[in-house]
Amino acid sequence: MFIGQKGDPFGMRLEGSQIIDESIFISAGKFRRYHGEGWKQLLDVPTLFKNFLDFFKFLIGSIQAYSVLGKIKPDIIFIKGGYIGVPVGLAAAMRKIKYITHDSDTMPGLANRIIAKWALMHATGMPSEFYDYPKEKTTYVGVPISTEYSRVDEKTQKAFKKKLGFDDSDKIVLFTGGGLGSKVLNDSLMAIAPELLSSDKKINLINVAGNENVEQVRKALQDKLSKDEISRITIKGFVTDLHNYSGAADLIISRAGATNVAEFAAQAKPCIIIPSPYLVGGHQIKNAESLEKIKAIEVIGEVELQNNPKILLDKIIELLGSHSKREELSNSLHKIAKLNASKDLAKLIIDGI
Repeated sequence: MFIGQKGDPFGMRLEGSQIIDESIFISAGKFRRYHGEGWKQLLDVPTLFKNFLDFFKFLIGSIQAYSVLGKIKPDIIFIKGGYIGVPVGLAAAMRKIKYITHDSDTMPGLANRIIAKWALMHATGMPSEFYDYPKEKTTYVGVPISTEYSRVDEKTQKAFKKKLGFDDSDKIVLFTGGGLGSKVLNDSLMAIAPELLSSDKKINLINVAGNENVEQVRKALQDKLSKDEISRITIKGFVTDLHNYSGAADLIISRAGATNVAEFAAQAKPCIIIPSPYLVGGHQIKNAESLEKIKAIEVIGEVELQNNPKILLDKIIELLGSHSKREELSNSLHKIAKLNASKDLAKLIIDGI
């Protein structure tokens, strides 16, 4: 059974799914706060008003969750995080129903922190030492990802390149800003593409720019590049088979989203990460810092990049010119990969019943 927030598009997609017996939707309130804004957000009237209204949604959702759990009497609940988890977790605690939380990011979300005290177990997406949960209640399972992501060796990479129409000797650099794309990554690519492509005729760029950004990026590049250089750039809005593109890549430029990082770790891919500094709690910054400490990725700050895109250009050229450095990053990142995360998480839930 799935319990979600009213209007949640993910939950709505699950309705009628063969893997979900029943979907129930309740109210939930979101506490809005913005990383890096500090005390300024306390003076933002629209934000304060929305938080005030959502407090009552939270109260209503808590009553609804208490009622729903009383009717279905689950043996155990899995809470992935997000503000829907607060009313459900608190209601479960009041009814003495066991639940397990999961955090993908190295910084636990506010919802999971609120309900942490009463959880049976905390499953984590990154090594457990990155979290402040009690050690005896914390277990590292990783981030569940598609089985299409697995370690890519030289032979497999050549197969991916061939599948996408590239030569074995082509040097593929993948830019991906997530499902909606990233303006910062798009702008950086447009700024450095002329010099990067002219530095080596074997360099090819793939940019997953976001559906709304494709034409803007394509037009800007056409105005800057020669026909030959244009032929070495592939621009996609959104792809459902990212594993093919990341599998073919010699180097990946990405945000620090937990799922993407887990996918690239599974494939053992060298990455330059530009974390978003504006997401709640700064979780992408924390993700990147944790991985940088173990020398699993290269990190460039967003502000630093915007002020001087050449930093990214120099880093790409450096890594493409050093197979040993890319291999070092690949091996270090692959060490945190949990290829059986889905099975281990399922076992943890079943064992908790």
